[in-house]
Amino acid sequence: MLVGCLLTSLPLASCDGSATAPSDDFLAVGDPLLGRVAFQAECAGCHATRDGFDLAFFAFTDTTILRRAVAHVDTATALDIVAHVRTLPVAPESEEARIFQPGGEVLASDVHFAARLFGFDGWPLDLTSDALRRVDPLGTPVAVPFPLWSSEEDALDWMPDVPLPAGVLSHRGGQPQALLDRYYRSLSFVDLTDAVAVLRLAERDPANPDAPCVMEPFERFRPEACFESRRWTASLGAQFMLRYGLTQPMNRLVHDAWWDVGNAARRSLQTDAPVEHAVRNWVQWMYAGWAFDPGRHASVYLARGLSELGLGRHAAFHVLRAQVSRGPGSTQAFADARNAARFAPVHWIHPTVRFAYLHLLERLESSEPPVGEGAAEAREHVQAAYAIAGRRLGEGAELAELAELRDRVLDRIGG
Repeated sequence: MLVGCLLTSLPLASCDGSATAPSDDFLAVGDPLLGRVAFQAECAGCHATRDGFDLAFFAFTDTTILRRAVAHVDTATALDIVAHVRTLPVAPESEEARIFQPGGEVLASDVHFAARLFGFDGWPLDLTSDALRRVDPLGTPVAVPFPLWSSEEDALDWMPDVPLPAGVLSHRGGQPQALLDRYYRSLSFVDLTDAVAVLRLAERDPANPDAPCVMEPFERFRPEACFESRRWTASLGAQFMLRYGLTQPMNRLVHDAWWDVGNAARRSLQTDAPVEHAVRNWVQWMYAGWAFDPGRHASVYLARGLSELGLGRHAAFHVLRAQVSRGPGSTQAFADARNAARFAPVHWIHPTVRFAYLHLLERLESSEPPVGEGAAEAREHVQAAYAIAGRRLGEGAELAELAELRDRVLDRIGG
């Protein structure tokens, strides 16, 4: 979130850092009650909780809050806002915290990820479906930095730069605004999910002429407005979790809202006006949404983004961790085999496609095979996985083993 350096009559730190920041005693002159009213009137449009919770939680300094506030209000009112934020009963984190970062750290590279996950740069041949299913994406460190809460240098953060569009809030006779107001009164989980559901509908409903995220027809898609709208909704759910100290999966709507931000960044690359750092935003937001619900999304989207960042090992893990989480009868599990062949590093292709085929055999032995169009789709994915592996590997014993497994899977599918 980019904010310029603002000069006021107060002794704030200047752009070159030459001035002395005001003391806490100096900033304590504000009236917190007036500050609460001013915050809701002038600042709450972007700060989705509407009470300044995020400023207190991430321990933004008084001078930072003051400097940003005077972009919207006069100095006296800005001091009131500072005083209000300081009254909020919040156990603070650092403004540098990357909330929900898997394992609490950011790894240096794709190779470091493999070494941390398996102890070497390879996919273990003896890894079972059950063992992979026990690997928690939320607890597995990755080389994908999750967003900071607010960054003044770039758009790789949770905070939107603008409020929700009025056309989103007024959709269906103002239903989104009404449900948001209900959530603000209760701060309950049920009201949060209701609000998120209608916000996600309002931003993409073709019947809403002001919806920024309509992608069919694609000419209606407004990349920057969609990205900002989705960041707003994403931050609403994140702050609910932070307020109540929640770290485990919630209703999938909340985490789908995070995935949606990444999808807006991804689709923006197909326009003449991609969002800032589009690929990084695509990956960090999709990974954040996926990690909370590993069987939820088609693996091709995040895997392609990870691959574009040179994170093929991450892509292979994502694809196969998604595969073992698919529900019974899912044809996505067959597509995951294809994506393993597409996105794994070359020296991972044999073990990852082998794993994918073996997992499919487990599925087919324990449940009914797909039928009709589903069976045709499954067969196509199984055959494509082998064809892609062949192009990337070349002839040899490894490809011969994959051919034998492919045939067993196709035989189980039938048709």
